[in-house]
Amino acid sequence: MAPAPSASPRPAADAPDPSPRTRPVAAILLGCETGVLILAAGYCIVAVTGGLIAGRFGIALAVFLLLFAAATGLAARSVLASGRFGLGFGITWQFFQALVAASMLRGGLYWQGGIALALAIATFVQLSRLVRSTPLPGAD
Repeated sequence: MAPAPSASPRPAADAPDPSPRTRPVAAILLGCETGVLILAAGYCIVAVTGGLIAGRFGIALAVFLLLFAAATGLAARSVLASGRFGLGFGITWQFFQALVAASMLRGGLYWQGGIALALAIATFVQLSRLVRSTPLPGAD
């Protein structure tokens, strides 16, 4: 008895990258986000020592930001190595970042929110261009 055909067959071969510069640009954009997260974590620590932010909250926020900085740094490396983690996490992170940027815009932080939103959109576009050219897990 032959196995039933699946509803969505897997492609036989992966498509080539749309441009040789797409992967490095996506990795650089994720690297920029990593740097911004590290700077924000550093600001939280300085603000705690200066008394601008409550101690527990500031330290917890800094740890949270550093964890996501590590994840975006790993995602940038994964994108360069044609890994799936970089795409999955990177695209998901852009949605989260766009929501935060929209909140910043509503809160009156116009230039900060605008930069965050522009970076999220640019990175999302670059990452989404790489979806078809990144090998699937378990592909031969």
